[in-house]
Amino acid sequence: MKTGYHAVYAENYFDGIGAAVENGFDFVQFELGVPEFFLDGVSGAELTNIRDCAAEKNVEITFHAPGDNVGLLCDCPLIRKGVLDQFALILEKAGKLNARHMTFHTGNTPRYKKSGEKTDAHSSGHAEYYTDILYGSLKYLTERGGDVLICVENCGLDRISLAALSRLMDENAPLYLTLDAAKMYKNIDEINTAVFDFYVKYKDRIREIHIHDMNRQYGQHQAVGTGAIDFNIFKQFLNENTYLNFEVRPVEAAKTSRDAFFKLMSL
Repeated sequence: MKTGYHAVYAENYFDGIGAAVENGFDFVQFELGVPEFFLDGVSGAELTNIRDCAAEKNVEITFHAPGDNVGLLCDCPLIRKGVLDQFALILEKAGKLNARHMTFHTGNTPRYKKSGEKTDAHSSGHAEYYTDILYGSLKYLTERGGDVLICVENCGLDRISLAALSRLMDENAPLYLTLDAAKMYKNIDEINTAVFDFYVKYKDRIREIHIHDMNRQYGQHQAVGTGAIDFNIFKQFLNENTYLNFEVRPVEAAKTSRDAFFKLMSL
């Protein structure tokens, strides 16, 4: 199993690659929601320099697509086109960097609860519509991924997004999964069994696992061993295809978490 870290605070691509070497990681996952890593204006020559630097230092490159302020469930036509065009562009440039995979969040449907109700009648009443939106967006990406594996993370997955994913999986689309251990929990004490069972069913599609702990004081993305996550329940998903991304920042904390995780799991 290869290990890596989530680069957010590196100054640039070369700094991020160097930090992977210094801390003994096999790969670095650059966060494309960070302006320093935007690929839009990176020239072909610059891409070649970054790719050659990574190859020389024997560090693989992976990516996390922007996901906090954009999403694949966006249905406003012009905005949706912009999101998909942006993702197509970063996939094209990621391919030139020989990136192994790129992880995406699906995003969320709009919520319009009625007074006196806990559930959202709008989303449930438009479930097929939103399932088709997400299905179409993901199909668009898989058709443009090239050699870059398209991975969907279990961040905010619900009945609608699981339906779209299942449809693509059953069609044998080139779509893969990223399992985020902490985000598999509904809260600090309860696993999301529907999503967990989905990942068990399609565990042969898992290509990355995000590892970080969660505690009541600071929430998620904490060092392994400082929270309540039971990492042993995810041991069944560990194999040579699953890259272990220690999503704890900064990189020194990711290294500490990797060492703690391997000790905890007796690996």
